[in-house]
Parts: sequence; C-alpha cells; structure tokens
Amino acid sequence: MDMGLYREIASLTGMGKAFISLIGSGGKTTFMERYADYLRSAGKRVLMTTTTKIMSPHRHDYGADMVFSDDSVLSFRPEGPCAVLYALENPETGKWYCPPIGNLEALMGMYDVVINEADGARLLPVKVHTERDPQVPAFTTFTISILGLWAIGRRTSEVAFGEERDLVVDADYLNWLLHDVEGLLKSSIVGRRAIVFNGAEECCPLPLLKGLEYPSDVHVYAASEREGRIYGKIR
Repeated sequence: MDMGLYREIASLTGMGKAFISLIGSGGKTTFMERYADYLRSAGKRVLMTTTTKIMSPHRHDYGADMVFSDDSVLSFRPEGPCAVLYALENPETGKWYCPPIGNLEALMGMYDVVINEADGARLLPVKVHTERDPQVPAFTTFTISILGLWAIGRRTSEVAFGEERDLVVDADYLNWLLHDVEGLLKSSIVGRRAIVFNGAEECCPLPLLKGLEYPSDVHVYAASEREGRIYGKIR
C-alpha cells in the first residue's frame, strides 16, 4: 500500500504529542483506522476515540490491539507501539459514544497520537453542520476535514447530511461549503488544518478542485484513504 497520504499528514501534525480531530464526512472512520495502522507501524502509541458516535467494534473491525469501554483505559499503560480504541458502549443503540472529555485530555499524556472522530454524517459523503457539531475539543492540535469526491455531480438531497436544499454538488456548492460558517471547515484550527478529498481512486477532478477558493493556511489533498495515496496536492 502507498502510504504517502499518511506520511504527509504525519509531517504536518509534527513530531510531538498530537490530538487530531476529524471533521466532515466521506471517510473519517477509514482515515482513523488507516492512519492509526500507519503510526503503529512507525513505532507510535495511538488512541482512537470519538466525541460523537461510532459503530460498535463488535460490528466493525477497527484494527485495534485493545478496546476499552470504561475507565479501565486510564490504568492501561501502553509500553510499545499499539492502536487502542476507547469509547463508551450503548447496548440499546449498538453505537459507541463520547467518553468524558477529561479522560481524553488525560490520555493525551499516555499516547503519542490521539485520533478523534468529531463529526457524524450517517455514511454520506458531504456534511452540513448545525450549532451542535462538530465536537472538537479545545485541546485539539490539528483538524482534518474530509469530503467524499463521489458526491460531485450528484444532488445534495442524495449525498449531503444536514443540507435542506436540493442542489447539485458542483464548484459553486463546494466553494459555499468551504466558506460557510456551518461548512466543511467549521471548528477547524487556523494554521493547523487540512482538507482531504477522499475517493480519488475512483473520481479525481483535479481541475475543479484546483479552481476552488481555499483559505490560505489550509493544506489540501485529493487522495485515496483506502490506498493511502495522494493523487494531487492541491495546495
């Protein structure tokens, strides 16, 4: 597997402790799993978690070495490279949800990198936010906003979670999403943020992506999270 995407992200987030919050839709879970695997192979101690909800590890394989659903995670001391999953189980819904924020902040000292799913989009490739989301903790050190490229050319009524309008996902819509207060970059950290347009192995409209209007501080990639490959570094 080409790990260029994950090497690039590691170079952006720095060599020290990192708490990375994933925003948007269209590949957050895949990114979390693949990036955790890459970091573990590089000798890092990695914690995967959520400040919203994720699928139960009984139903989805996160590739974790250990899974915790209670405060016992606080007494576990990772001594070598590992990928650990921590969230609270809700047996009624089958979802795992946000643990105490204080626990996550404390766990930063025990792991080299924490990767946090900070958003939910019900598996759709585009997300429009509300006042309730994304849930990005104040101690986040880097944010990555994700959007699925397979949404381009389709109607928002089919591919955009939280969007009440029925529009085409085109350059105009993507520019709106890049700059609206409830759009793709909501709660991202100025100077410490990136966008990953995921799904480039199947759809990679580089001219369209290069023509969009990005804030000057954002790193932007057209990539395949599944392959770990960058198809185009937009900026």
